[in-house]
Amino acid sequence: MTENLQPFHSRPSQDSEVFSLRDEDPLSLPSETLLNDHTTKERSIQQKKSIVKTSAINLFWILMWYIFATILSVYNKWMFSEDHYNFQYPLFVTSVHMIVQFIFSGTSLLVVPKLRPTKRPSVSDYIYKVLPCALATSLDIGLSNLSLKTITLSFYTMCKSSTLAFVLIFAFIFKLEKPSWKLILIIVIITAGVVLMVSDETDFNLVGFIQVMAASAFGGLRWSLTEVLLRKESMGLTNPFASIFFLAPSQAVILLIISAGVEGYFTIFHSAFFVTFGKGLHTMGIVLAGGSLAFCMIMSEFFLIKRTSVVTLSVCGIFKEVATIFISSLVFGDILTIINIIGLCITLFGIGLYNWLKFKMITAKARKETAAIDVGLEESYRLHGGGEDRSDDDEDDDDYELDRSASHHLYSTVAESTPILLVDGGLSAYRDSDDIRRSHDDRYEMR
Repeated sequence: MTENLQPFHSRPSQDSEVFSLRDEDPLSLPSETLLNDHTTKERSIQQKKSIVKTSAINLFWILMWYIFATILSVYNKWMFSEDHYNFQYPLFVTSVHMIVQFIFSGTSLLVVPKLRPTKRPSVSDYIYKVLPCALATSLDIGLSNLSLKTITLSFYTMCKSSTLAFVLIFAFIFKLEKPSWKLILIIVIITAGVVLMVSDETDFNLVGFIQVMAASAFGGLRWSLTEVLLRKESMGLTNPFASIFFLAPSQAVILLIISAGVEGYFTIFHSAFFVTFGKGLHTMGIVLAGGSLAFCMIMSEFFLIKRTSVVTLSVCGIFKEVATIFISSLVFGDILTIINIIGLCITLFGIGLYNWLKFKMITAKARKETAAIDVGLEESYRLHGGGEDRSDDDEDDDDYELDRSASHHLYSTVAESTPILLVDGGLSAYRDSDDIRRSHDDRYEMR
Protein backbone atom coordinates (compact mmCIF):
# COMPACT_ATOMS: atom_id res chain seq x y z
CA MET A 1 0.00 0.00 0.00
CA THR A 2 2.86 2.34 0.75
CA GLU A 3 4.40 1.42 -2.57
CA ASN A 4 1.45 2.99 -4.33
CA LEU A 5 1.78 6.20 -2.36
CA GLN A 6 3.79 8.96 -3.88
CA PRO A 7 5.62 11.57 -1.78
CA PHE A 8 3.94 14.92 -1.65
CA HIS A 9 6.97 16.85 -2.92
CA SER A 10 8.06 14.40 -5.60
CA ARG A 11 8.20 15.50 -9.27
CA PRO A 12 5.36 14.28 -11.46
CA SER A 13 6.15 11.57 -13.96
CA GLN A 14 6.07 12.16 -17.72
CA ASP A 15 2.74 10.34 -17.95
CA SER A 16 1.09 12.38 -15.24
CA GLU A 17 -0.96 15.49 -15.94
CA VAL A 18 1.21 18.62 -15.84
CA PHE A 19 -0.30 21.59 -14.05
CA SER A 20 -0.56 24.64 -16.34
CA LEU A 21 -1.25 28.06 -14.93
CA ARG A 22 -2.37 29.28 -18.37
CA ASP A 23 -4.87 26.47 -18.78
CA GLU A 24 -6.13 25.91 -15.26
CA ASP A 25 -5.80 29.14 -13.31
CA PRO A 26 -9.32 30.52 -12.89
CA LEU A 27 -7.98 34.08 -12.63
CA SER A 28 -5.76 33.95 -15.73
CA LEU A 29 -8.28 32.82 -18.32
CA PRO A 30 -10.94 35.54 -17.83
CA SER A 31 -8.34 38.32 -17.84
CA GLU A 32 -6.81 37.08 -21.09
CA THR A 33 -10.26 36.62 -22.60
CA LEU A 34 -11.21 40.18 -21.65
CA LEU A 35 -7.96 41.47 -23.16
CA ASN A 36 -8.56 39.55 -26.40
CA ASP A 37 -12.17 40.77 -26.56
CA HIS A 38 -10.99 44.35 -26.07
CA THR A 39 -8.37 43.99 -28.81
CA THR A 40 -10.89 42.44 -31.20
CA LYS A 41 -13.37 45.23 -30.49
CA GLU A 42 -10.71 47.87 -31.15
CA ARG A 43 -9.79 46.23 -34.42
CA SER A 44 -13.44 46.09 -35.44
CA ILE A 45 -13.85 49.80 -34.68
CA GLN A 46 -10.69 50.65 -36.65
CA GLN A 47 -11.87 48.55 -39.61
CA LYS A 48 -15.25 50.31 -39.62
CA LYS A 49 -13.57 53.71 -39.49
CA SER A 50 -11.25 52.69 -42.34
CA ILE A 51 -14.18 51.47 -44.46
CA VAL A 52 -16.13 54.69 -43.85
CA LYS A 53 -13.08 56.81 -44.67
CA THR A 54 -12.30 54.86 -47.86
CA SER A 55 -15.93 54.95 -48.99
CA ALA A 56 -16.12 58.71 -48.36
CA ILE A 57 -12.95 59.37 -50.40
CA ASN A 58 -14.14 57.10 -53.24
CA LEU A 59 -17.53 58.83 -53.25
CA PHE A 60 -15.76 62.19 -53.39
CA TRP A 61 -13.81 61.22 -56.54
CA ILE A 62 -16.93 59.72 -58.14
CA LEU A 63 -18.78 62.98 -57.52
CA MET A 64 -15.83 65.00 -58.84
CA TRP A 65 -15.76 62.92 -62.00
CA TYR A 66 -19.54 63.26 -62.43
CA ILE A 67 -19.40 67.00 -61.85
CA PHE A 68 -16.46 67.76 -64.18
CA ALA A 69 -17.64 65.37 -66.94
CA THR A 70 -21.22 66.66 -66.85
CA ILE A 71 -20.19 70.33 -66.72
CA LEU A 72 -17.81 69.72 -69.64
CA SER A 73 -20.61 68.15 -71.73
CA VAL A 74 -22.99 71.00 -70.92
CA TYR A 75 -20.18 73.53 -71.58
CA ASN A 76 -19.49 72.08 -75.04
CA LYS A 77 -23.15 72.14 -76.03
CA TRP A 78 -23.62 75.67 -74.65
CA MET A 79 -20.44 76.85 -76.37
CA PHE A 80 -21.26 75.63 -79.89
CA SER A 81 -25.06 75.76 -80.00
CA GLU A 82 -26.71 78.46 -82.12
CA ASP A 83 -29.26 79.02 -79.38
CA HIS A 84 -26.66 79.84 -76.73
CA TYR A 85 -23.08 81.21 -76.93
CA ASN A 86 -22.90 80.25 -80.63
CA PHE A 87 -19.11 80.01 -80.96
CA GLN A 88 -19.04 78.19 -84.30
CA TYR A 89 -15.41 77.06 -84.22
CA PRO A 90 -15.22 73.82 -82.21
CA LEU A 91 -12.04 72.56 -83.87
CA PHE A 92 -10.17 75.70 -82.84
CA VAL A 93 -11.54 75.39 -79.29
CA THR A 94 -10.51 71.73 -79.07
CA SER A 95 -6.98 72.55 -80.24
CA VAL A 96 -6.67 75.17 -77.49
CA HIS A 97 -7.92 72.59 -74.97
CA MET A 98 -5.08 70.28 -76.04
CA ILE A 99 -2.55 73.06 -75.44
CA VAL A 100 -4.00 73.75 -71.98
CA GLN A 101 -3.81 70.06 -71.05
CA PHE A 102 -0.23 69.86 -72.32
CA ILE A 103 0.77 72.79 -70.10
CA PHE A 104 -0.97 71.32 -67.04
CA SER A 105 0.52 67.87 -67.56
CA GLY A 106 4.01 69.29 -68.16
CA THR A 107 3.74 71.38 -65.00
CA SER A 108 2.64 68.31 -63.03
CA LEU A 109 5.61 66.29 -64.30
CA LEU A 110 7.95 69.16 -63.45
CA VAL A 111 6.62 69.66 -59.93
CA VAL A 112 6.22 65.95 -59.03
CA PRO A 113 9.30 63.97 -60.17
CA LYS A 114 7.72 60.60 -59.29
CA LEU A 115 5.19 61.11 -62.07
CA ARG A 116 7.92 61.25 -64.71
CA PRO A 117 8.18 58.09 -66.82
CA THR A 118 11.52 56.28 -66.87
CA LYS A 119 11.23 55.68 -70.62
CA ARG A 120 10.04 57.72 -73.56
CA PRO A 121 9.09 56.86 -77.16
CA SER A 122 11.78 57.02 -79.82
CA VAL A 123 11.33 59.24 -82.89
CA SER A 124 10.27 56.31 -85.07
CA ASP A 125 7.86 55.00 -82.40
CA TYR A 126 6.38 58.46 -82.02
CA ILE A 127 5.81 58.84 -85.77
CA TYR A 128 4.46 55.36 -86.47
CA LYS A 129 2.64 54.56 -83.20
CA VAL A 130 1.94 57.65 -81.10
CA LEU A 131 1.02 59.91 -84.01
CA PRO A 132 -1.73 57.62 -85.44
CA CYS A 133 -3.26 57.40 -81.97
CA ALA A 134 -3.11 61.19 -81.64
CA LEU A 135 -4.75 61.57 -85.06
CA ALA A 136 -7.61 59.21 -84.17
CA THR A 137 -8.08 60.97 -80.81
CA SER A 138 -8.11 64.41 -82.47
CA LEU A 139 -10.75 63.33 -84.98
CA ASP A 140 -12.81 61.69 -82.22
CA ILE A 141 -12.87 64.79 -80.00
CA GLY A 142 -13.03 67.27 -82.89
CA LEU A 143 -15.97 65.60 -84.64
CA SER A 144 -17.73 65.09 -81.30
CA ASN A 145 -17.61 68.81 -80.57
CA LEU A 146 -18.44 69.67 -84.19
CA SER A 147 -21.63 67.59 -84.04
CA LEU A 148 -22.88 69.56 -81.02
CA LYS A 149 -23.47 72.53 -83.33
CA THR A 150 -26.43 70.76 -84.92
CA ILE A 151 -27.68 67.97 -82.62
CA THR A 152 -28.95 67.95 -79.06
CA LEU A 153 -26.73 66.90 -76.15
CA SER A 154 -29.03 63.99 -75.29
CA PHE A 155 -28.98 62.68 -78.88
CA TYR A 156 -25.19 63.14 -78.97
CA THR A 157 -24.82 61.14 -75.73
CA MET A 158 -27.06 58.35 -77.04
CA CYS A 159 -25.16 58.08 -80.33
CA LYS A 160 -21.76 58.27 -78.63
CA SER A 161 -22.67 55.23 -76.54
CA SER A 162 -22.17 53.19 -79.74
CA THR A 163 -18.40 53.67 -79.38
CA LEU A 164 -18.05 50.27 -77.73
CA ALA A 165 -19.38 48.51 -80.84
CA PHE A 166 -16.65 50.17 -82.94
CA VAL A 167 -14.09 49.34 -80.25
CA LEU A 168 -14.90 45.64 -80.62
CA ILE A 169 -14.89 45.79 -84.43
CA PHE A 170 -11.42 47.38 -84.51
CA ALA A 171 -10.24 45.00 -81.79
CA PHE A 172 -11.18 42.12 -84.10
CA ILE A 173 -9.35 43.79 -87.01
CA PHE A 174 -6.17 44.37 -84.97
CA LYS A 175 -6.50 40.89 -83.40
CA LEU A 176 -6.70 42.36 -79.91
CA GLU A 177 -9.89 40.40 -79.22
CA LYS A 178 -10.81 36.94 -80.41
CA PRO A 179 -14.21 37.03 -82.14
CA SER A 180 -16.84 35.16 -80.16
CA TRP A 181 -20.60 34.89 -80.32
CA LYS A 182 -20.86 36.77 -77.01
CA LEU A 183 -18.94 39.80 -78.30
CA ILE A 184 -20.78 39.74 -81.63
CA LEU A 185 -24.08 39.61 -79.72
CA ILE A 186 -22.99 42.70 -77.74
CA ILE A 187 -22.29 44.56 -81.01
CA VAL A 188 -25.75 43.57 -82.30
CA ILE A 189 -27.43 44.70 -79.04
CA ILE A 190 -25.69 48.10 -79.08
CA THR A 191 -26.44 48.57 -82.80
CA ALA A 192 -30.12 47.74 -82.23
CA GLY A 193 -30.26 50.27 -79.40
CA VAL A 194 -28.72 53.01 -81.55
CA VAL A 195 -31.14 52.27 -84.40
CA LEU A 196 -34.08 52.62 -82.01
CA MET A 197 -32.69 55.89 -80.61
CA VAL A 198 -32.15 57.36 -84.07
CA SER A 199 -35.46 56.16 -85.56
CA ASP A 200 -37.59 58.30 -83.25
CA GLU A 201 -35.35 61.35 -82.72
CA THR A 202 -37.53 64.47 -82.60
CA ASP A 203 -34.78 66.87 -83.72
CA PHE A 204 -32.84 64.73 -86.21
CA ASN A 205 -30.04 66.34 -88.22
CA LEU A 206 -28.28 64.18 -90.81
CA VAL A 207 -24.99 66.11 -90.84
CA GLY A 208 -24.70 66.10 -87.07
CA PHE A 209 -25.61 62.39 -86.96
CA ILE A 210 -22.89 61.52 -89.49
CA GLN A 211 -20.36 63.59 -87.53
CA VAL A 212 -21.11 61.97 -84.16
CA MET A 213 -21.14 58.44 -85.63
CA ALA A 214 -17.83 59.15 -87.39
CA ALA A 215 -16.50 60.36 -84.02
CA SER A 216 -17.65 57.08 -82.44
CA ALA A 217 -15.86 55.12 -85.18
CA PHE A 218 -12.65 57.09 -84.65
CA GLY A 219 -13.13 56.53 -80.92
CA GLY A 220 -13.12 52.78 -81.52
CA LEU A 221 -9.97 53.07 -83.62
CA ARG A 222 -8.39 55.26 -80.96
CA TRP A 223 -8.85 52.69 -78.17
CA SER A 224 -7.45 49.89 -80.33
CA LEU A 225 -4.39 51.95 -81.25
CA THR A 226 -3.96 52.72 -77.56
CA GLU A 227 -3.95 49.00 -76.79
CA VAL A 228 -1.20 48.54 -79.38
CA LEU A 229 0.76 51.37 -77.73
CA LEU A 230 0.52 49.76 -74.31
CA ARG A 231 1.97 46.48 -75.50
CA LYS A 232 5.37 48.19 -75.75
CA GLU A 233 6.64 49.18 -72.32
CA SER A 234 9.39 51.29 -73.92
CA MET A 235 6.77 53.89 -74.94
CA GLY A 236 6.70 55.35 -71.41
CA LEU A 237 2.97 56.19 -71.48
CA THR A 238 2.39 54.72 -68.04
CA ASN A 239 0.26 57.42 -66.39
CA PRO A 240 -2.18 60.09 -67.61
CA PHE A 241 0.22 62.97 -67.03
CA ALA A 242 2.83 61.35 -69.28
CA SER A 243 0.29 60.29 -71.91
CA ILE A 244 -1.20 63.78 -72.15
CA PHE A 245 2.31 65.25 -72.29
CA PHE A 246 3.24 63.09 -75.30
CA LEU A 247 -0.14 62.99 -77.09
CA ALA A 248 -1.49 66.53 -76.59
CA PRO A 249 1.09 68.43 -78.73
CA SER A 250 0.39 66.22 -81.77
CA GLN A 251 -3.35 66.48 -81.20
CA ALA A 252 -3.11 70.28 -80.95
CA VAL A 253 -1.11 70.56 -84.18
CA ILE A 254 -3.48 68.22 -86.07
CA LEU A 255 -6.54 70.13 -84.89
CA LEU A 256 -4.96 73.51 -85.63
CA ILE A 257 -4.24 72.39 -89.20
CA ILE A 258 -7.77 71.03 -89.71
CA SER A 259 -9.26 74.14 -88.10
CA ALA A 260 -7.27 76.37 -90.48
CA GLY A 261 -8.75 74.53 -93.47
CA VAL A 262 -12.31 74.08 -92.23
CA GLU A 263 -12.95 77.14 -90.05
CA GLY A 264 -10.25 79.60 -91.16
CA TYR A 265 -8.29 81.73 -88.71
CA PHE A 266 -9.15 84.95 -90.55
CA THR A 267 -12.84 84.15 -90.05
CA ILE A 268 -12.30 83.20 -86.39
CA PHE A 269 -10.35 86.27 -85.31
CA HIS A 270 -12.49 88.69 -87.33
CA SER A 271 -15.73 87.38 -85.86
CA ALA A 272 -17.82 89.23 -83.28
CA PHE A 273 -16.05 87.28 -80.51
CA PHE A 274 -12.74 89.07 -81.19
CA VAL A 275 -14.02 92.42 -82.43
CA THR A 276 -12.35 94.24 -79.52
CA PHE A 277 -9.46 93.39 -77.21
CA GLY A 278 -11.82 93.02 -74.24
CA LYS A 279 -14.12 90.75 -76.22
CA GLY A 280 -11.16 88.65 -77.28
CA LEU A 281 -9.94 88.24 -73.68
CA HIS A 282 -13.44 87.26 -72.56
CA THR A 283 -13.74 84.69 -75.37
CA MET A 284 -10.29 83.18 -74.72
CA GLY A 285 -11.08 83.00 -71.01
CA ILE A 286 -14.17 80.90 -71.77
CA VAL A 287 -12.18 78.71 -74.18
CA LEU A 288 -9.38 78.17 -71.63
CA ALA A 289 -11.94 77.28 -68.95
CA GLY A 290 -13.06 74.34 -71.07
CA GLY A 291 -9.50 73.04 -71.29
CA SER A 292 -9.15 73.27 -67.53
CA LEU A 293 -12.43 71.37 -67.07
CA ALA A 294 -11.20 68.61 -69.41
CA PHE A 295 -7.94 68.25 -67.46
CA CYS A 296 -9.79 68.15 -64.12
CA MET A 297 -12.11 65.47 -65.47
CA ILE A 298 -9.17 63.34 -66.61
CA MET A 299 -7.46 63.67 -63.24
CA SER A 300 -10.70 62.74 -61.48
CA GLU A 301 -10.86 59.62 -63.64
CA PHE A 302 -7.29 58.79 -62.74
CA PHE A 303 -7.69 59.16 -58.99
CA LEU A 304 -11.00 57.29 -59.08
CA ILE A 305 -9.41 54.30 -60.83
CA LYS A 306 -6.34 54.56 -58.60
CA ARG A 307 -8.49 54.10 -55.49
CA THR A 308 -10.99 51.62 -56.94
CA SER A 309 -10.80 49.93 -60.35
CA VAL A 310 -11.60 50.36 -64.02
CA VAL A 311 -14.79 48.36 -63.44
CA THR A 312 -15.98 51.03 -60.99
CA LEU A 313 -15.41 53.73 -63.60
CA SER A 314 -17.23 51.68 -66.25
CA VAL A 315 -20.27 51.12 -64.02
CA CYS A 316 -20.30 54.77 -62.95
CA GLY A 317 -19.97 55.74 -66.61
CA ILE A 318 -23.27 54.06 -67.44
CA PHE A 319 -25.05 56.11 -64.79
CA LYS A 320 -23.21 59.23 -65.97
CA GLU A 321 -24.67 58.81 -69.46
CA VAL A 322 -28.16 58.69 -67.97
CA ALA A 323 -27.39 61.70 -65.75
CA THR A 324 -26.08 63.70 -68.74
CA ILE A 325 -29.27 63.02 -70.73
CA PHE A 326 -31.42 63.97 -67.75
CA ILE A 327 -29.50 67.23 -67.19
CA SER A 328 -29.62 68.11 -70.90
CA SER A 329 -33.40 67.72 -70.74
CA LEU A 330 -33.52 70.15 -67.82
CA VAL A 331 -30.99 72.69 -69.13
CA PHE A 332 -31.62 72.64 -72.89
CA GLY A 333 -35.18 71.28 -73.00
CA ASP A 334 -34.26 68.13 -74.98
CA ILE A 335 -37.27 65.92 -75.66
CA LEU A 336 -37.04 62.15 -75.28
CA THR A 337 -39.64 59.72 -76.61
CA ILE A 338 -40.44 56.26 -75.28
CA ILE A 339 -38.58 54.72 -78.26
CA ASN A 340 -35.51 56.86 -77.47
CA ILE A 341 -35.52 55.69 -73.86
CA ILE A 342 -35.95 52.03 -74.84
CA GLY A 343 -33.09 52.31 -77.33
CA LEU A 344 -30.88 53.96 -74.71
CA CYS A 345 -31.67 51.22 -72.19
CA ILE A 346 -30.81 48.52 -74.74
CA THR A 347 -27.49 50.22 -75.59
CA LEU A 348 -26.56 50.66 -71.92
CA PHE A 349 -27.50 47.04 -71.32
CA GLY A 350 -25.03 46.02 -74.05
CA ILE A 351 -22.30 48.15 -72.45
CA GLY A 352 -23.05 46.74 -69.01
CA LEU A 353 -23.02 43.18 -70.39
CA TYR A 354 -19.60 43.78 -71.94
CA ASN A 355 -18.21 45.15 -68.67
CA TRP A 356 -19.64 42.16 -66.79
CA LEU A 357 -17.99 39.72 -69.22
CA LYS A 358 -14.66 41.53 -68.92
CA PHE A 359 -14.94 41.53 -65.14
CA LYS A 360 -15.49 37.76 -65.19
CA MET A 361 -12.43 37.37 -67.43
CA ILE A 362 -10.33 39.52 -65.11
CA THR A 363 -11.28 37.54 -62.01
CA ALA A 364 -10.84 34.18 -63.77
CA LYS A 365 -7.40 35.14 -65.07
CA ALA A 366 -6.38 36.51 -61.68
CA ARG A 367 -7.33 33.21 -60.05
CA LYS A 368 -5.34 31.23 -62.61
CA GLU A 369 -2.28 33.45 -62.17
CA THR A 370 -2.54 33.25 -58.38
CA ALA A 371 -2.80 29.46 -58.54
CA ALA A 372 0.17 29.32 -60.92
CA ILE A 373 2.25 31.48 -58.58
CA ASP A 374 1.28 29.32 -55.60
CA VAL A 375 2.37 26.22 -57.49
CA GLY A 376 5.60 27.93 -58.50
CA LEU A 377 6.33 29.01 -54.92
CA GLU A 378 5.69 25.50 -53.62
CA GLU A 379 8.02 24.06 -56.27
CA SER A 380 10.68 26.64 -55.45
CA TYR A 381 10.26 25.94 -51.76
CA ARG A 382 10.73 22.23 -52.37
CA LEU A 383 13.76 22.65 -54.64
CA HIS A 384 15.56 25.20 -52.46
CA GLY A 385 14.87 23.52 -49.15
CA GLY A 386 12.44 26.03 -47.75
CA GLY A 387 13.23 28.99 -49.97
CA GLU A 388 15.81 30.65 -47.73
CA ASP A 389 17.78 31.82 -50.76
CA ARG A 390 14.81 33.61 -52.26
CA SER A 391 15.21 37.34 -51.75
CA ASP A 392 12.45 39.87 -51.09
CA ASP A 393 13.39 41.67 -54.28
CA ASP A 394 12.64 38.55 -56.33
CA GLU A 395 9.25 38.23 -54.69
CA ASP A 396 8.49 41.88 -55.44
CA ASP A 397 9.52 41.39 -59.04
CA ASP A 398 7.24 38.37 -59.40
CA ASP A 399 4.28 40.34 -58.04
CA TYR A 400 5.13 43.18 -60.37
CA GLU A 401 5.22 40.86 -63.38
CA LEU A 402 1.85 39.47 -62.37
CA ASP A 403 0.36 42.93 -62.22
CA ARG A 404 1.92 43.89 -65.53
CA SER A 405 0.57 40.86 -67.32
CA ALA A 406 -2.99 41.54 -66.23
CA SER A 407 -3.90 43.86 -69.07
CA HIS A 408 -7.67 43.91 -69.32
CA HIS A 409 -9.24 46.81 -71.16
CA LEU A 410 -12.55 48.45 -70.38
CA TYR A 411 -13.62 51.48 -72.33
CA SER A 412 -15.25 54.84 -71.71
CA THR A 413 -17.52 56.75 -74.09
CA VAL A 414 -16.23 60.11 -72.84
CA ALA A 415 -14.50 61.69 -75.84
CA GLU A 416 -12.15 63.84 -73.78
CA SER A 417 -10.83 60.91 -71.70
CA THR A 418 -7.16 60.09 -72.04
CA PRO A 419 -6.93 56.61 -73.62
CA ILE A 420 -4.21 55.39 -71.28
CA LEU A 421 -6.43 55.95 -68.27
CA LEU A 422 -8.97 53.31 -69.03
CA VAL A 423 -6.62 50.42 -69.73
CA ASP A 424 -6.08 48.41 -66.58
CA GLY A 425 -2.66 47.20 -67.63
CA GLY A 426 -1.50 50.76 -68.15
CA LEU A 427 -2.71 51.82 -64.76
CA SER A 428 -1.18 48.90 -62.91
CA ALA A 429 2.10 49.83 -64.56
CA TYR A 430 2.09 53.20 -62.82
CA ARG A 431 4.71 52.64 -60.16
CA ASP A 432 7.92 54.27 -59.17
CA SER A 433 10.77 52.03 -60.38
CA ASP A 434 12.86 52.47 -57.24
CA ASP A 435 9.87 51.61 -55.07
CA ILE A 436 9.34 48.43 -57.04
CA ARG A 437 12.78 47.27 -56.03
CA ARG A 438 12.26 48.07 -52.38
CA SER A 439 8.80 47.03 -51.16
CA HIS A 440 5.08 46.82 -51.82
CA ASP A 441 4.19 49.68 -49.50
CA ASP A 442 5.84 52.44 -51.54
CA ARG A 443 4.47 51.45 -54.94
CA TYR A 444 1.70 53.16 -56.85
CA GLU A 445 -0.81 50.34 -57.16
CA MET A 446 -4.08 50.95 -58.96
CA ARG A 447 -6.56 49.09 -56.76
